[in-house]
Amino acid sequence: MPELPEVETIRLQLQKQVVGLKIIKARVIFGKKINVSATSFVRAVTGVMIKGAGRRAKLLLIHLSNGRTMVIHLKMTGRVLLENAGTVPSKHAFVVFVLSGGKQLVWEDIRKFGFLKLVETKKLEDLWKKEGYGPEPLDRSFTLSVLKSCLLRHAGKGVKPLLMEQTCVAGLGNIYAAEALWQAGVHPNRPAGKVSDAEIKKLYDGIRKILPAAVRSRGSSADNYLDLFGKEGTFVSKLRVYDRNGEPCRRGDGGIIKKIRTGGRGTYFCPRCQKI
Repeated sequence: MPELPEVETIRLQLQKQVVGLKIIKARVIFGKKINVSATSFVRAVTGVMIKGAGRRAKLLLIHLSNGRTMVIHLKMTGRVLLENAGTVPSKHAFVVFVLSGGKQLVWEDIRKFGFLKLVETKKLEDLWKKEGYGPEPLDRSFTLSVLKSCLLRHAGKGVKPLLMEQTCVAGLGNIYAAEALWQAGVHPNRPAGKVSDAEIKKLYDGIRKILPAAVRSRGSSADNYLDLFGKEGTFVSKLRVYDRNGEPCRRGDGGIIKKIRTGGRGTYFCPRCQKI
């Protein structure tokens, strides 16, 4: 699933490539994952300029000049691809936007878990409050004390499922939560209230370090993720624990990475250096 670094990568690329371009035509191929009818959607976006690209948590935002925003959740296998106009879209395409400048933007999703909501830009904050999103981990609002307070408020929950809930920190998913907990030396099933102050500091520092590094590598193509140009991100080789079941721990402590399930999801950790 694309997480913060992957969605942020696409946002940065969109900001450079399509802002200022006009949507000449929109074609809805699979409209069941859009919150308005296909006819209403096409009418709302046709002839409108792309004003900006944004992100909130794992959501990709395409701001339009008519005061609306397309909110796209890529979920497990969603992609937003920039192609030359006239390129035949894949069989997984949901919507094709023909843009000025000879380009087309395609939203596709292999497993059809993603969605698009067309909302008024001025009402986005209401949506974030409804979803219960916590602070953005790359913003100044995400401080060590904010993380600590949230962990203590949910003391009985397993720390990894809590990190993935988006309430303590927005944008973390299975990959980067596992990586941050490895950095902190904390077992993913440890109750959040049992994480020491020193470990919280390591967890905080790990989050603040790992996410920007992953963005610089255009994310992790651990599954189906591709960037705006259809290229894989290169951060997978730098992952320390995720998807490394059976491999020696990269701390060199003699531990062997193990895969377990927590919160209904598979996760990876080192039994030697991540204590329950």
